[in-house]
Order: sequence, then structure tokens, then C-alpha cells
Amino acid sequence: MNQTALKHIIAGLQHDADLLQQLSPMLQKQYVLMSMRQSSELEQLNQKAAMLLEQLQRNATERYQAMSVLQLQPTEQGFERLLSSLPEKIREASKQLLNKVQRHTELCQQLNQKNGELLAHQRQLMQNLLGMENKTSYPDMPLG
Repeated sequence: MNQTALKHIIAGLQHDADLLQQLSPMLQKQYVLMSMRQSSELEQLNQKAAMLLEQLQRNATERYQAMSVLQLQPTEQGFERLLSSLPEKIREASKQLLNKVQRHTELCQQLNQKNGELLAHQRQLMQNLLGMENKTSYPDMPLG
């Protein structure tokens, strides 16, 4: 087994776990800022979150490439095959790490879903208040 690719996969998973731990409180704060309509703070937070998401995407791409080097598909079955080929001590630690990444990913997805629902609710409220018939555009408003 290609040790370099294996180390890269495990290190990438650890990095993802760290990034996801940073992202979840950001998503919680995003909800609060959206609720309070704190747009300038929200914009700054969104930029930070976007940087984390970009890094997560880069890590995923690198992990997929490393899995390819090991002739494994970047799927749950591929990770299972990878884990099953490891010595027991490393297998258990890697399995726990993978589970940690999966739990944090699910939490971030749930928080993001909640934020999306709030945003949709706010948009619907604005449409109702402004009497907008076309649900996909904003009303004409004179500037100045």
C-alpha cells in the first residue's frame, strides 16, 4: 500500500475535522446575524465560512486523488476497503476520525438547512409585505 497516499488521506481527514469544528459555530452565528439582520457582520462571517468551505473542497479533491492512487473509489465502500487493510490500532483510530468527520459534516448540513429555512422565511415575509406577485424578483423601487 502506498504509505504516502494513506498518510495524506488520514491527515486530510484530521484537517477536515478541524475545519468542520470551526465551521459549525460560524453557521450558528450566521443564523443569529441573519435573524438580527446584521448585514455587515454577516458578510464578514460569510467570507470566513467561504474560505473554510474552499479548503474543505480542496481537501476532498486531494483525498479523491489519493484514493485513486490506492485504486479505491472515494465512496463509503472505498473507505471501508481502505480501513480494512490497515493494522487494527490504526484502523480503529482512522475509523473514529472518519466518524468524527461524518458527524461534524451532518451537523454543519443541519445548521445550513436551518439557515436556509430562515432565509426563505425572511424572503417570503418580504414578498408578503411588499405585495410582490413575482416570487423571483424584487419590486421596482425608485433610487433616491
